[in-house]
Amino acid sequence: MNATPIQDCWNRIGVQGDKSCPELHRHIHCRNCPTFEQGAHALLNRTPPTGYIEEWTQFLARAKETEAGFTDTAMVFRIGPEWLAFSARLCVEIVSMRPIRRVPHRSDRMFMGLASVRGELLLCFSLANLLGLESSANGTAQVLPRLLVARKDRFNLAFPVDEVMGLQRFNRDTVQAIPATVAHAVPQFSRGMLTADRRKIGLLDDELVFHALAKVLA
Repeated sequence: MNATPIQDCWNRIGVQGDKSCPELHRHIHCRNCPTFEQGAHALLNRTPPTGYIEEWTQFLARAKETEAGFTDTAMVFRIGPEWLAFSARLCVEIVSMRPIRRVPHRSDRMFMGLASVRGELLLCFSLANLLGLESSANGTAQVLPRLLVARKDRFNLAFPVDEVMGLQRFNRDTVQAIPATVAHAVPQFSRGMLTADRRKIGLLDDELVFHALAKVLA
């Protein structure tokens, strides 16, 4: 394969040069000109440098290395005495508490009613009652309750929480099993347990949680 000289007229009299090329008025831009196309072909067909093919052959043949300790991110919050977490990909936003309007003949311990967030009415559910926890929303003045907005299957839901720690990155390999001695229904709806800031955090299984909530409305 012989090297073909590249006539880079676009750098001299074309759009990158003094724009004196008589063909510019017809092609508007050098990239529309056959000469530019010929230059591209010449560039791609030129003889590769010594060792170029061997270097790329070795690189492509190398086994793909897996990232050790793959990390994920969770949104950590507290309900009553328990610190819990949802996968961050589900969490849309955290907002201040909104009034929750009951729906006649539908609202109950699990389905609290409707809350308006940015003009959108969201179904509001009680994770506290689902998990058998006693909320402490009326606790200290330093801790303000929040409304966690989560998205599942293109559908937004809202959950009151007592306190928000924020986003927490974790190593998937460090997720531990929740001891069977943990009270309430936290282990039933969890994938495992994280540790952050010396706190034990139940990593909720979103599939199990949302499936249980869907049954409430069925």
